[in-house]
Amino acid sequence: MAFAARLCYNLIDMKRHIPTTASAFLRRASALALAFTLLFLFSPTASAEDGAFVLGDCSDDVQRAETRLSDLGYDTGVVNGRWDQADADALAAFCAANGVSPAAANELLFSNDALAASQSTGSVFAVGAQGFLLTYGTLMPWDEVSPLLEPGQSYSLTSCYTGITLHMVCVSLGSHAWMRPELDWDNATLRGFFSTVSSSEKQPVVLTIGGILVAASIQQAAPSMEGEALPEYGVYFSGSLSGIDGIPDAEHEAVVRIAAKQQ
Repeated sequence: MAFAARLCYNLIDMKRHIPTTASAFLRRASALALAFTLLFLFSPTASAEDGAFVLGDCSDDVQRAETRLSDLGYDTGVVNGRWDQADADALAAFCAANGVSPAAANELLFSNDALAASQSTGSVFAVGAQGFLLTYGTLMPWDEVSPLLEPGQSYSLTSCYTGITLHMVCVSLGSHAWMRPELDWDNATLRGFFSTVSSSEKQPVVLTIGGILVAASIQQAAPSMEGEALPEYGVYFSGSLSGIDGIPDAEHEAVVRIAAKQQ
């Protein structure tokens, strides 16, 4: 404001020292200059609060939005806390699927009403005989599954589409399970279940717990885990929650129901 006021004052002072014939031109010039100055000083800038990040932004809020979009099945590429074109495209796809503007997307994104990519397109990440299950399990809610899982214990995990079985060790339990392949062979086999390296890709599987085949959804290991010999994978069951604000994960729930033969 001080700059704008000084500019206005200088222009008015100049008018006093020039011929009267130029006063009309100067009035127009001073008005135009003042208008541009005020526009520059008070023009709004894009921010996360407006529902959109600027390309190149790096923050925890960006990573939070990336993770949520990825959990809902929208392809953000690598979840790294940097807002890139792939993230912007994923948000645009989310807005189109949910019928909202970018300004209104942030609130909906973290609500239970957010539509997953599979709900809007009918697609599910899959390899092998897509749509044809070689095996399927029982739909058991997470609050019944979690007491049966024991950290450090090894469990058999079978791909619903390929029928291949490998062994996973339970690492920790929270809103869902974290598991690590028991051997290098298990890890190499598990990686073959996924068609891409995208951390948003999920596959229907069954976990053998106490002789019961339980329907589950396993998510590709995060890029940050790729350097580890035996990375951790997120394993979700019916009713499992995402790691973001305790929100149900619609994409995982859809994949779990495929694993239970309830498409």
